[in-house]
Amino acid sequence: MHPMEGVARLAEWAGPDLAYNLDFIPEDRLNWKPAPESKSALECAAEAAFLMKSMIPVLAGAAWTRSEHAPPSKAEVQETLRTAAKDYAAGLRAIPVERLGEVVSMPFGDMPLGQLAGFAVVDVIHHRGQVCYLQTLLGDTDNHFLTA
Repeated sequence: MHPMEGVARLAEWAGPDLAYNLDFIPEDRLNWKPAPESKSALECAAEAAFLMKSMIPVLAGAAWTRSEHAPPSKAEVQETLRTAAKDYAAGLRAIPVERLGEVVSMPFGDMPLGQLAGFAVVDVIHHRGQVCYLQTLLGDTDNHFLTA
């Protein structure tokens, strides 16, 4: 088994699950913010989707270039989450094991690829939590987990 297999499986769940959770935010509240300086559910999901998308080339050895993450529409963000999660998982599985210790320069510091590779998945899960919390602020206190 590839050392990044567990992270790849988390990516395959996390992206689609965040996309799924957007369906529990009422359409007229997708851009709602609990405070002016906070992010809306759509902004949280778009940021996660486009960070993951931006990290795919880094897994293959390219330099970091951040993708645009302005939230287009709910449907486009959901599709980006689903597609990027699949592509990210494939990118993780394609990393040659000998590259996992390779130090990669990022805007926030240098770190081994094996550590950096998990950040995008953590970020999606983090933003999933934010979206789920916004759901509770809007009155939906159920937990919504994508199981299939």
